[in-house]
Amino acid sequence: MKTAGIDGCRAGWLAVSLDKSLASWQLLRTVQELSVYAASKNGVFIDIPIGLSETEPVRTCDALLRRVLGKGYASSVFSPPVRAAFMVNDYVAACDINEAKTGKRITKQAWNIMPKIRQVDELLAENPGLVQVLHESHPELLFKKLNRGGEPLQKKKTPEGLEQRRQLLFRADSRIEGLYETMRGSLKKSEAKDDDLLDALVLAVMVAQSPYRPVRTLPLPPETDSRGIPMAIHFV
Repeated sequence: MKTAGIDGCRAGWLAVSLDKSLASWQLLRTVQELSVYAASKNGVFIDIPIGLSETEPVRTCDALLRRVLGKGYASSVFSPPVRAAFMVNDYVAACDINEAKTGKRITKQAWNIMPKIRQVDELLAENPGLVQVLHESHPELLFKKLNRGGEPLQKKKTPEGLEQRRQLLFRADSRIEGLYETMRGSLKKSEAKDDDLLDALVLAVMVAQSPYRPVRTLPLPPETDSRGIPMAIHFV
């Protein structure tokens, strides 16, 4: 099994593999590089909405995830717009389409990640086989699982929250501390922020367990969109 965790960053996509025989990372600057990389893996956890509704303002998986994470972290879950809203490149026009379909407008946070959501949605439409490889996940859910009821995690944007997550990762795999330092030394902050690195690493840590532990989903079984693409949050 070849696995990887992928998180979006300003420069593109940050990919980390933590399989038994390999600990590596790559900065994928284009969707073409993302496609080639994903095709070389058996399983990938990626932090981007996969599967788009046509009429519902909130996917079931997002509602369930907010409930699991609790009020303090619900804001880290962005409900993607409906697929029709991706047909335009103007925020107001996209909001109008989404409101007509669902009664809700699009948040600025969701708008900011729409280009990457579109990239992955188009990638899966062009490469249907990748639907079985690319699995939507969420770093905060994975950190919650990794924490196993330990000291409550502070917000990841704070120094305390970043350090908590670093220590959880360093304990999870002895290779991560060196890998993290290499990544941080190689990437400019304008390319990838500290939390981007940590998110990619936790996605990699958890998906690397998938050959030995069952992959579960919110909801179970997953719902699918009009194209048959699963709309679910994956975790181990």
